[in-house]
Amino acid sequence: MSLPVQINSPILAYVESDELYYSMYESYQPDLATLTRVAIARPVAHVIAPSRYGCKDCIRNMPRMARIADFLPGWTWDVYTHDDNNARSAALGITNIPTFIILEAEGGRELGRIIENPVSGSLEADLLQIVASTR
Repeated sequence: MSLPVQINSPILAYVESDELYYSMYESYQPDLATLTRVAIARPVAHVIAPSRYGCKDCIRNMPRMARIADFLPGWTWDVYTHDDNNARSAALGITNIPTFIILEAEGGRELGRIIENPVSGSLEADLLQIVASTR
């Protein structure tokens, strides 16, 4: 799978604005076989991701998800700072960050969530489980 370029990706812009996040993004090697399966199962999706710089789970998972986003060119991303948008987080039922809310499309049906850390041990495997179970 070749690396597509996502122009103006909000998740990439988010990690690029912090040196630690960007260095973690640069070093992360995603599971390309699993991401290929994710892209085939769900070529288009929308992800809402509240985050906060300095949060340990955000430091770990936002750069990884930004690298994963590079391999899901049909997916769109909405990243916002949780602390600056408490009302939005409350409306979305966000209690922990990061939370990755996967929707079938922007404004569409929710397919699933990854809250703080992946339950399978990898974001790629959790994404595959979410998209494969909601076809």
